[in-house]
Amino acid sequence: MNIRLLLFAALVLFPVSLCAQDSTVSVNATPFRKGQWAAQFQAGTAFSSLGFIKFRSPTHALVLDLRIGGAHSEQQMTDSTGNHFAGLSSNASTQIRFGWRRYSGDGTAAKVVSHYSLGALAGFSHSAAVFPSSGSQQSNGWMIGAFGDIGGTYLVTSKFGIGALATASLFYQNGLRKDSSGARFRDWSIGGSAVNGSLVAIVYF
Repeated sequence: MNIRLLLFAALVLFPVSLCAQDSTVSVNATPFRKGQWAAQFQAGTAFSSLGFIKFRSPTHALVLDLRIGGAHSEQQMTDSTGNHFAGLSSNASTQIRFGWRRYSGDGTAAKVVSHYSLGALAGFSHSAAVFPSSGSQQSNGWMIGAFGDIGGTYLVTSKFGIGALATASLFYQNGLRKDSSGARFRDWSIGGSAVNGSLVAIVYF
């Protein structure tokens, strides 16, 4: 009798469990596929970046993001004798981020997908300045840390999407600064960035 009851319960519960699994899959399903690639272009208040996305499944992907920044300026002073060189300054920085992204959608025909990422970051920075009144100095530094982001994408077509991304990070920095007198100064710091918002465009291949 007990065996019959167990078989009856199994027959009843098995279709129910299948429906539950199908329901879960449909809720989290996305239009993406395993092996698919995408390029991500990000523009925000702090950084502009180019990233690449490699889908390991319809809901999971690896993300590689490259951020590059820099500036150069020169100052000229004009007096009664004409133009004179007053100084120049320049800086450049690069940062690479690598992480794991989780996607969630409402079906394989979803137009809107949400996602979050967690990963590691590393970067390098360089700056130099020359001023006749105070001499010259240059500094080099590096950083390592971790980042997290959360966002959403609207799929305009199956090959193109636009969205928004909010990112925060925590990092350790170490740098060496030298001046024209030959003095060297080493400094380090632990810091982070608050949540930065940015617009994102994604091209899928």
